[in-house]
Amino acid sequence: MAFEVGAQDVASADGLDVVDLPEIEVASVIHEGSMETVTPVYESLVRWIEDSGYLLAGHSRELYHQMGEHGPLVTELQMPIAR
Repeated sequence: MAFEVGAQDVASADGLDVVDLPEIEVASVIHEGSMETVTPVYESLVRWIEDSGYLLAGHSRELYHQMGEHGPLVTELQMPIAR
């Protein structure tokens, strides 16, 4: 799980490592709803990547833009791509 922290200074703590992720080229989509309904969105994103002539180039990233009481409500799904 990852959270963007912007310019604020965040110290590592027991069980938590703070790292800068490398810049990568991604295909992304915004999912509005609970994570229980995210699978078809991931499947559509992968299908778009393949249909557009790209290759998957690593592990996905999820950016949580809006959190609710029971988890993410607005999530950006990112898949690294390459030609």
